[in-house]
Amino acid sequence: MQSLDRGLGILEELSTAGRPLGITDLSRQLGLSKGSVSRFVATLVQRNYVLRDPETAKYRLGLRIIELGHMAAAKLDIRDLAQPVMTRLHAATSETIHLTVLSDEGYMIFLDKLDSNKGTRPNLQLSAHLPPHCVANGKAILAFRPRSEAERILRGKLHRHTKTTITRWPEMQVVLDNVRRLGHAENHGELRDDVSGVAAPIRDHTNLAVAALGISVPTNRMTPAHCAKLAQLVIEGAREISQAIGYRFDDEDGMESVKPPLPAGMAATTGAADRRAKGPIARRGKEVS
Repeated sequence: MQSLDRGLGILEELSTAGRPLGITDLSRQLGLSKGSVSRFVATLVQRNYVLRDPETAKYRLGLRIIELGHMAAAKLDIRDLAQPVMTRLHAATSETIHLTVLSDEGYMIFLDKLDSNKGTRPNLQLSAHLPPHCVANGKAILAFRPRSEAERILRGKLHRHTKTTITRWPEMQVVLDNVRRLGHAENHGELRDDVSGVAAPIRDHTNLAVAALGISVPTNRMTPAHCAKLAQLVIEGAREISQAIGYRFDDEDGMESVKPPLPAGMAATTGAADRRAKGPIARRGKEVS
């Protein structure tokens, strides 16, 4: 057990150092003799967990670590990880909570949901396919995917469903940019007049959104104050699930590497796009089917 502990200590030291380390560096950091460190490192090199630079004689993590990380991430069932968070959100809000992913065909699919226990509530069907541009969970995911992917999915497909649906790609770019800045997306009756909601991205170890955690409510309950409260709750919940699947929030670069620049002349229209996305608040709400 002591040897295993020391071998893992070497791997952890190499992972946090931010640079290749030599035997002397590792010996000093771990408080072990150079001879012991050399033996442990030799075993790790043999099994491809550590690589040695022949020019500097220093060591860094090997590809085997990356392979294990990918395999572990692939085996995580996001529904199981999300369930405790969804249960807490449901208890705190009594609203409809859902977990969604983006399909290969570019539609939002519900993986799991907890229905509101209020008399008037959205009726969301598991496995339903929804267009991503007019639901909060779709915008939450697309904002944290590369611009080229969002454009490929949405170009020519921004069909109008209600008077608040965004149907122009330049306006959608502005909305996605704001989602990225705020950390959550909103839907104010854009697919159906009587259903609104908020959602936040669930990101994996690559910093890309792989799912979205959302809350849907009848539009007549989506006051600005209620929207702000739900947004904060869903951001915190999505953050917890993201950490469970490997996203590191200490990486402050976020999505800047894939953040689309604002098109020329669009800066002045940001407010208008946001206002259009929010739309009017409906006065009546029934069970949504």
